[in-house]
Amino acid sequence: MAVYDKAHELASELKQSDEYREYQKAKAQVSDSESAMSILRDYRKQEITFQSALLTGQQPTDDDKKEMERLTGIVEMHGPVKRYLETERRVFVMFSDIQKILTEALNLLDI
Repeated sequence: MAVYDKAHELASELKQSDEYREYQKAKAQVSDSESAMSILRDYRKQEITFQSALLTGQQPTDDDKKEMERLTGIVEMHGPVKRYLETERRVFVMFSDIQKILTEALNLLDI
């Protein structure tokens, strides 16, 4: 049970991190704005379409590329959505770093 207790401690520490607190602030700001939520939904939808094509070995269509560029431009001009996506990425990088530390410490990838 001590391992799970440590996991809960880590979660508590993560909630206190600057990255997570900034993410929460950015998330609240976007959530409070219907226009920001609409931009974010459109961007996410196009991002999934774009990534799905790449994951299946296909090239995104020219229309998909243009739409992704258009939406990226809108995100870049909309401060709250841009800030939300940036803070979200920082939190995901933190998670990825923690996962890498654990994976290496436990030799999980050594064959």
